[in-house]
Amino acid sequence: MRENIFMTGGMGMVGREIVSLLLQRTDAAVNLLIHENGLAAGREVILETICASPATSDYVERLNIFNGDITQQNLGLPDSEYQDLTGKITHVIHAAASTRFDLPLREARRINVSGTGNVAKFALGCRHTPHFGFISTAYVSGKRTGQIKETELEHTAGFVNSYEQSKCEAELSLRDFSGRVPISVFRLTTVIGDSRTGVVSHFIAPHQAIRIMYLGLGAMTPGTPGYEVDLIASDYAAETIFRLYWEKFVPDRVFHITHGRGSFTLQEIIEENYRVLGRVDPEWLKRDYPLPAIVNAETFDLFMKSAEVAKNPIVKRTLRTLNSFSGQLVYPKEFDRMQLNSILPDYEDRLPNIRDYYGKVIEHCVRTNWGKSQ
Repeated sequence: MRENIFMTGGMGMVGREIVSLLLQRTDAAVNLLIHENGLAAGREVILETICASPATSDYVERLNIFNGDITQQNLGLPDSEYQDLTGKITHVIHAAASTRFDLPLREARRINVSGTGNVAKFALGCRHTPHFGFISTAYVSGKRTGQIKETELEHTAGFVNSYEQSKCEAELSLRDFSGRVPISVFRLTTVIGDSRTGVVSHFIAPHQAIRIMYLGLGAMTPGTPGYEVDLIASDYAAETIFRLYWEKFVPDRVFHITHGRGSFTLQEIIEENYRVLGRVDPEWLKRDYPLPAIVNAETFDLFMKSAEVAKNPIVKRTLRTLNSFSGQLVYPKEFDRMQLNSILPDYEDRLPNIRDYYGKVIEHCVRTNWGKSQ
């Protein structure tokens, strides 16, 4: 019987890299559930976007696209399609989520918690009990500080934003399926871009932070100068998930996919932003914008309140998005990788150094005007 993979979130920054690896390194059929917003691009564009290059006829034949919605009953699929899929699927990867940090909690829960439950129900109903891979975030740890273990989830420290809380609740909801569906959880830190090219397919809060500095609006940021900002490359995150899921699947495990020690400190990353921005755009350098001051949370809150009275709606929206992300910088933590290292002992040896490619990411942001000219 041919292996059949069902995947959500295949158009995301990491998801599309995973799809490419599945097409390149397996013979399985890949069935993608894509929301109508993504489907609007057209099948040909989707194939060009996520198929490994070049998109051979074999890849095209093995890639099936379904229009659906994880928040709807039966994933928004017609009954016939849903039943057909449950009869042949052997693997499930759930990567779809809202990664916005500023969504109201109710909406974040609708997508990230209820949506995850619907995909898990689909897996439970499959004739061939599938391996279930769930892509989560290391920031389910919320406002906790210090060392965060892969085996830990529940806590009372609170959360910086609705994304963290809803992803934590999504992980908790999967416990209802323990013992009935083999589940493996992959927790990522902040995905910044491709380590080989610097390409960014989805511009999220960290990229907007760079943009704010580029616009000369980065007066300050919360945190401590020596706090290491954990950033991971999209291609290496996908490679690691592929290996853990396809080659070495272990059920009932959680894996932290992080950069770890050696990443930029907050002070270093600000200085690197300014250095690269000045190199890419000499005209920007002439404006001589001052580096943002690193301040405590209370001072930053006062800054945000003053920014709220700004008349420019783009400035207000951008700063609000930054605020929902930058709160993470106030809670320094280090992510344990004991379970990951036990399965992939070469993980750290193969890990791309953020210092070698971060400048490429900044350059891509500027040259594409943060995705507007892509």
